[in-house]
Amino acid sequence: MHTTNPKSLRMFTLTSSVWGVVYGLIGPFYAVYVANLSGGMDKLGFAFSIMILVQAATSYVVGHYSDRLGRKPFLFLTAYMDAAILFAYTVIDKTYQIYILQALLGVTNAVSMTIKESLLGDLTKREKRGVEIGKFNALVSVFSAAGLALGGYMTKFYGLKSIFYLSAIMIVCSTALLFFIHEPAKE
Repeated sequence: MHTTNPKSLRMFTLTSSVWGVVYGLIGPFYAVYVANLSGGMDKLGFAFSIMILVQAATSYVVGHYSDRLGRKPFLFLTAYMDAAILFAYTVIDKTYQIYILQALLGVTNAVSMTIKESLLGDLTKREKRGVEIGKFNALVSVFSAAGLALGGYMTKFYGLKSIFYLSAIMIVCSTALLFFIHEPAKE
């Protein structure tokens, strides 16, 4: 047995693979969309720097509270926030609104990265952690690549906003899989 909870690890891998498809769908098209909305590359750079700075400020706090409250509540919260943010991108038209959404994405990115790494640590045994996390990352990457290819076709045939709508729906629906993940008991 390589994991402390193999069923939960498989379910988390499946959920993360769906999210990998979503982020693949958005992929580079999101940057193009934000560049078009913001009105230039200088504003795009500023929008992304806001996201990264908020992400940096949020990571520690998220990690601290996830140790106390568990990982799953944060997974649900970030998934629903991401879906709402993706939908919001399709209805905004002002640069300051992009900055607000980018800051919110900084929060959700920090939550997602911190929780994913922490939960992977929780669900794997130390002796085989590298192997298990390597398999996890490989599978999520394959699904992300599929999402990128699909995103290109969707954008071509249905327009740029379609990938935001589909992605938001996929995120919300995939949260049902989180109910099947059982976190290890706190020590």
